Amino acid sequence: MLLPVFIISMICLGGVKAEEPEIDISAIKYTNDFENGEAVNAVPSGKNGSTEYSFRIFDDDDDFPDDWEEQSFDDSDWDVGSAPFGNKANEEVEPGTIWQSEHTSGSDGDKDYIIIRKTFTIDDGAAVLGGKIKSAYTNYYAVYLNGQEIEDCLDYSGYCYEGDAEYWNKEISIDVDLFIEGNNTLVLVGRDSLWQGGDNTTWLDCELDLKVQSWKENPIVLGDDLVLRIDFFNNEENNVTGLDVVLEIEETGFTNQTIEIETNKTFEWKVEWTPNRLGEFNITAKVLNESLTRFIHVGYYAYNFSVADDYLIGNTSERLTYNITISNEGDVDDNYTFQLFGAFNDWDVEFVPNVINLAPGETSTVKLEITPDNGTYSGVYELTLTARSQYHGEIADTIVQSGRDNETEWKWVNSTGSRLYEADNTTWTEIDFEPNSNWTLAPAPFGDDDLGNIDYNTEWAGNNYAYFRHIFYIEDLSDYENDTLSLNMAANNYGTYYLNGEEIFDDLGWGGGHYAQYWNEEIKFNTSLLKEGKNVLASVVRETGNTQWFDEELVSVTPKSSAWGFQPEYITLKLEVLPVYAFELVTPISDKAVSEDEACCEQNWTYQFEIWAYNRGNIEDSYEINVTLNDTVNFSIVDFDSIIYAKFDEEVTINLTIVLNPSVTEFSVGEFNVSVTSMNSTDEISLWAVVKARLYVIPDTLPPGTYTQTPSLVNSSSFEVEWYIEDWYKNNEILGNDTKYFIIEYMTDNGTDGQTWSEWEIWGNFSSEQESEIFTDGIDGYRYRFRSMGGDDAGLIENKEDKYDSETLVDLTAPYVVLELRMDGNITNINYIEIEWVVSIQNGTPEIITGYDAQYRFNGGNWTTFEEDTLAKWAGFNAMIDGIYDFRVITSDEAGNKGISEISRNITVDTNAPDTKLVELPELTDLEQIALDLTQIEDTVNFTLYYSVVREGQEIYPVEWDIYGHYLIADLPISVSIDNQFHYYFKVIAYDLAENHLVNDSYEEMIVDRDPPMKIRNLGITDGNLIENGTVDVILSFMSSQSQDLVEYRIYRSTNQNETGEIIDNLVSEALYLSYRDVKVSLGATYYYSVVAVDRMGFESEAEIGFIDLVVEEEPVGKDDEGGQDISGYIGAGLLVLLAAGILGGGYYFFGMSSPRNIVTAVSEVVEEETSNFTEVDGELLCGACGAMFELTDEKSCPSCGVFDD
Repeated sequence: MLLPVFIISMICLGGVKAEEPEIDISAIKYTNDFENGEAVNAVPSGKNGSTEYSFRIFDDDDDFPDDWEEQSFDDSDWDVGSAPFGNKANEEVEPGTIWQSEHTSGSDGDKDYIIIRKTFTIDDGAAVLGGKIKSAYTNYYAVYLNGQEIEDCLDYSGYCYEGDAEYWNKEISIDVDLFIEGNNTLVLVGRDSLWQGGDNTTWLDCELDLKVQSWKENPIVLGDDLVLRIDFFNNEENNVTGLDVVLEIEETGFTNQTIEIETNKTFEWKVEWTPNRLGEFNITAKVLNESLTRFIHVGYYAYNFSVADDYLIGNTSERLTYNITISNEGDVDDNYTFQLFGAFNDWDVEFVPNVINLAPGETSTVKLEITPDNGTYSGVYELTLTARSQYHGEIADTIVQSGRDNETEWKWVNSTGSRLYEADNTTWTEIDFEPNSNWTLAPAPFGDDDLGNIDYNTEWAGNNYAYFRHIFYIEDLSDYENDTLSLNMAANNYGTYYLNGEEIFDDLGWGGGHYAQYWNEEIKFNTSLLKEGKNVLASVVRETGNTQWFDEELVSVTPKSSAWGFQPEYITLKLEVLPVYAFELVTPISDKAVSEDEACCEQNWTYQFEIWAYNRGNIEDSYEINVTLNDTVNFSIVDFDSIIYAKFDEEVTINLTIVLNPSVTEFSVGEFNVSVTSMNSTDEISLWAVVKARLYVIPDTLPPGTYTQTPSLVNSSSFEVEWYIEDWYKNNEILGNDTKYFIIEYMTDNGTDGQTWSEWEIWGNFSSEQESEIFTDGIDGYRYRFRSMGGDDAGLIENKEDKYDSETLVDLTAPYVVLELRMDGNITNINYIEIEWVVSIQNGTPEIITGYDAQYRFNGGNWTTFEEDTLAKWAGFNAMIDGIYDFRVITSDEAGNKGISEISRNITVDTNAPDTKLVELPELTDLEQIALDLTQIEDTVNFTLYYSVVREGQEIYPVEWDIYGHYLIADLPISVSIDNQFHYYFKVIAYDLAENHLVNDSYEEMIVDRDPPMKIRNLGITDGNLIENGTVDVILSFMSSQSQDLVEYRIYRSTNQNETGEIIDNLVSEALYLSYRDVKVSLGATYYYSVVAVDRMGFESEAEIGFIDLVVEEEPVGKDDEGGQDISGYIGAGLLVLLAAGILGGGYYFFGMSSPRNIVTAVSEVVEEETSNFTEVDGELLCGACGAMFELTDEKSCPSCGVFDD
């Protein structure tokens, strides 16, 4: 029989298995918002932020440098100023930089153009969804981004002109493709129109907002495209590379990527995903052994709505209310809005509420309130109502592309003025119509000038009607079964549009006119008008203003809700507007004078009156006219219109003829009544008027008496001149009260302060119906005198001789002051600042100063007035908060001019001492030299370094400090040599530019320790006797190291005598005798154990090494003469264990034996006796149960495991 023999030996190996980096998956987010995003202000307005620009002012656009709008243009030598740019306050906002234009002559001027440039940075271009530029300006402007034109409004076209600057005059969306990652350049041009002198008011300001990607998690509906964002955070002190990250959806791998993450940074992994079903999805992200799972719900929207009464009847200006009931039949909270098609622009249409929120299963009501305006023609109007979910989305498929996008060809013909086809002749819109040779084929767009950045492909010139036809084909109508069609039109400016002969939209007759844009109208209708095979789009467009444009596209729109079988509903409403009969009667005269010549002689003389009636109702009407003669002595009625017809909104003339009788005298006055009655109204509607005629006029010898009135002092080159009739003339019924016109004359002193005056010049001849006019030729520093000379209907003209009526001084020069600060330097630690100023006389002596406003600006923000309307020439300011302060003074004069001083040099108020500290030092170090650095440097500029040093263990308190040196921040870091076994202390006192400093007792300290610990003693190694499943416990025992700064002991194990191996455990103990049990060590190898002491520095002592051989051997087992087994062939429970353990390289063997053979004998004796749990080794006992070593005592019990010796 063969018995196993175990040869056991041990030794520790060096090297530690690398740990995996600590990476957290901090979040899984998603977004389905790729349009709206969140608004981020990239360039603040000057109104809110005093934003600085590079700028230059020009006399003409011919002076602009080349490539001024390009991003690469070098503007480094331009001036720098804060927006807004202007010359006077606007909406209580003061200009940040003065831009003063100057009129020279005619429509010319100097300094009437300004270019401002601003560079801003976009860190993550992929996160930008678009932008919006908002501009406030007078009178014209242009804007460019990165060299690309956003809008050019530098001349009078396309609603460009703005008389007054408003926040905001224009808001324009910017396509995302115009933005770039990194530096972007925004350029604006301002132009002050000085036509006929202008008003010399300038203003230019803007604000640029970016739309950036939002990670606000909105509900998801099927069909949404998502971007998932998984955030990984690196907790390590080093960058981590080569990380494999995995994304699973529904426990199936979806995608993976290899990434790297900087230390203490987050990596955002973005993955595109479109869910393909309704319900819950589990999303799992994995990296290394970390994973994170979240659930995402994919829902759907659906709703149902109805109208209680879909036919309403009412009058114009009457509010008619439709009651709508709507239910949420989807599984997501939803906001619903309603759309109404077919209502006129002048109608007042309102949904109450405008938006309604419903939870799944919830029902509520909405009111649709419609008030037709007074101009609505009587009749029945068909309207289309539909509801929209906030999640509504559409998939568009273009059937007929626009000419802008694809140069689509149309057959077309244009007239020379009037229609080619009467309004009721629509045969040319039908499929079977065959155009004659006058129709030609040409690509759209049609026009005579570019539309923004879009050029026309076919020229269409002249004020006329143009007719267009385009043939297209549909192969299978079922492809569009659940779709909606959208006919999109860009036209200037009236038109009617057809599909297969059916009218889709019409504003040819009643439209108010409009410039072309993409798109003026987007009309939605169902697909029932489409035909399989041949189809035709037809349009007629009329233009009356010499600016033509036509383009069109047809798009089919499929709602994404078709994926779950929901189709948006359309309900037809009818609204009947009842007829309203109303009219207005106007008599252009109430006192008609007949001249002397007309009344001469004894023969009859006829005279014709015109009286006007205006149809103010909403339907055509006929009127019955009746004339009642109150005076039968002086004249009689010859003829009048007794019945007259008026169309809707038409003005008609009632003609009436009288004849004078020979009995007319110079004092005769005739009178008659005119009454007009509606013939179609069910109610009696009548109006009447009295007409008087003074039949004879005596000769007029009295010329008019008039006068002008103007302000005595103005601060504009344009001001109002008013003229009046003298009361004494106005009240003279016989010879006066007949002024027909005013001749207005003026003279000027040409800026001589009234010393010399020019000759009188005629400014204009104005009707007596006009009471004033704007004089636009004012020049700064000039005085103007005005007078009026009235003329009457007898040809008499007023004579003013050398007199004038009014005098006006034009003062455009804003006063300003020269500002000084009552302090030196640019920084102070005192929070009180005084400023003073003197009035500048550089531009001449100013008018009377009416007040000064002293203002400050904090950290480049808005200007704030701290001393208002003062006449003192100094002001004191208390700075409540530390920061950078600028000062300026606004000076007001009697004319209302406000001049802004130059901005003072900025003053930094700093009353806070810097809280600068030393960078934290390690408590212990083994370095020979350390580098001292500072943290929380803030505004520190210099500092004093203090130190103290004592030998470790000899410390005294309080610490006694010495100066190590004085340093600037640029001197950092400071190198300091240090000695072993010494305790060092360091502290600093930091100073800022204002000499603020903080004295405190905080300091950093460190101990220098370069000595490794002493090694352990008396390492012993044995097995645990019990062999179980091919393993055995190995027991190590040793005496502690004699070093005083130990923190632990490390135990290494290896199967290679030349390697330290891996750490199998760390022992923290202050005991004198220590032991360790390495449990269940596999048999079959020799193990080398190393035990080291570790001190506070992490230094390891010299290793104490031992080994144990656990190699298994098999030997034959013989029998004795009596047939029994020979027990000398095995040890213990039938096993022969050969123990070879020792201190390698030290000449010392376990148990004090001199050879392995002796070790075997000794162990055999111990195993065979089985009478003691302990073994004596070098005067100490080894516990066979736990492997601990301890001193000999009378009572033999193990202090480690508690086993007693039997």
